[in-house]
Amino acid sequence: MDTETTNTALDVTEITETIENNQTDNNLNNLSLKKAYDIAWSRFNRTEKVFAIIAFCVSLGFTSYGILPTILRGDFTLLNTLSIIMSIFGFIGTWTLALQWQHTFKANGIQNIASISVAGIQHVYGHMFTSVYYLITEFVGHYSWQKRRNEAGELVVDKRFGVRDVLIAIFFWTIGLGVVSYLMGGTRIILDAITNGLSFTAQQRQVKGHIDGFYIWLLIDLLSFFLFLSVGNPIAAFGYLGMMAQGCVGIMIWKKGKGN
Repeated sequence: MDTETTNTALDVTEITETIENNQTDNNLNNLSLKKAYDIAWSRFNRTEKVFAIIAFCVSLGFTSYGILPTILRGDFTLLNTLSIIMSIFGFIGTWTLALQWQHTFKANGIQNIASISVAGIQHVYGHMFTSVYYLITEFVGHYSWQKRRNEAGELVVDKRFGVRDVLIAIFFWTIGLGVVSYLMGGTRIILDAITNGLSFTAQQRQVKGHIDGFYIWLLIDLLSFFLFLSVGNPIAAFGYLGMMAQGCVGIMIWKKGKGN
């Protein structure tokens, strides 16, 4: 009986230790937003910190510039309301993505849902289908990032620029989305197709932990600014312009982070 009791006690101890280890791994893989911020901020020198603060103010300024006139007018149509949600969660999602926060995909998922609706209402079909793709890949990204974290919970970034992979993806996505948008009678077909061909590629690269996705996003944000400005949606347009400033800081953080 003593031997059986001892064995049972050992089994219970092993199970408890396994549960505790799994909880520890979970905690490491799910750094708090403050911890993710502290890690990123600690790697900046004084000049980089000043640049990051300026970039934050610029991105907040552009986002607010797009939103506030509509709020002050009280013009809460369905399109405007969805555009405001899209802009706010785009701001949150882009900054938390730059900080490599594991739960960034939840904020970006909300932005994607709003973006699907906005693009559909304004007949920008390439952007609409791209946002559907984004929404699906948020789940992939969450899983992929967990696998890429080291024992300290930091994201291990692939810092190589995959030129060949990027160019091939852009080529096929641009043509494919252009054809779909044309067949559906979309607006701004060429600009829409180019923007979203780049977007598909950037999203695919970034959810897998490739830094080159950030460089593509800078171009996408600029093109998206012109795209939504051309269809009369300044709320979404200036939100994308704000994301350009966020992207610059994101590149700095990812370059200074863990990588291979």
